[in-house]
Amino acid sequence: MKNTINSSASAEFSEKKNRFSSLCAEDEAALPPESVGIGTYNEKRIHRILKKFVCEDESCHEVKIGRYVADVLKDGQITEIQTAGFTSLNAKIRFYLENTDYNITVIHPMIAEKTIIRTNKDTGELIRTKRSPKHLKPVDALPELLYVSEFLDEPRFEIKFLMIRADEYRYSEKIRYRKKGAYDNDIVPRELIDISTVRSANDIRDLVPSGLRDAPHRAAELSSALGMKGRKLYRALACLTALGILKKIPEGKRGYIYEFCP
Repeated sequence: MKNTINSSASAEFSEKKNRFSSLCAEDEAALPPESVGIGTYNEKRIHRILKKFVCEDESCHEVKIGRYVADVLKDGQITEIQTAGFTSLNAKIRFYLENTDYNITVIHPMIAEKTIIRTNKDTGELIRTKRSPKHLKPVDALPELLYVSEFLDEPRFEIKFLMIRADEYRYSEKIRYRKKGAYDNDIVPRELIDISTVRSANDIRDLVPSGLRDAPHRAAELSSALGMKGRKLYRALACLTALGILKKIPEGKRGYIYEFCP
């Protein structure tokens, strides 16, 4: 992506990277032992760290704007930190654009690298450590971008993907009321790897794998290329179609094919 910050060449990014790591360490040191493993705490931790990362001044946090509350408001800039889905963002962003003159940035953290650490919750004994094979990339956010796709050419709106390295602690005690194989866990962010910025539909176009640009493809082929299935795949395709990046073409009784629009 053309707006990606190169960490090896940018002193500014190096400073941000060091600051993020310091904030992660400070937050972990302040963590009360009883909060470890609480499901909703994982999301709150990253959210809290990123608010400080954006602005240290806590008077700029959780600022009421009309019927909404902005995560950060400073110097004419609203920053919304979205750690989960974008479904609820549409009405909020629309309100900001229509009723204020503020610039709006949505920050979406993604776990690009993860180490899974299996421990005994009672004793703290280390059982096993391994690197996760899953590596999230900005393209993996396409299903959620559908909900804000209409704003991507607004000059006052942008999205920043923060690619993060984290440790996930999985505890030996199973959670009985969850699906089979689920464990109590705690995600601890460690390092900022990269920042990618989307300011227009053209930036989304750069996310599309180059191999999909040569010929029309059916959904099954796109599923393999994008690494998505089911509802996620069709939301991603709907996003790319809404932005004019893909064209959906009827193909008789067999459904549709998708063609890349140059």
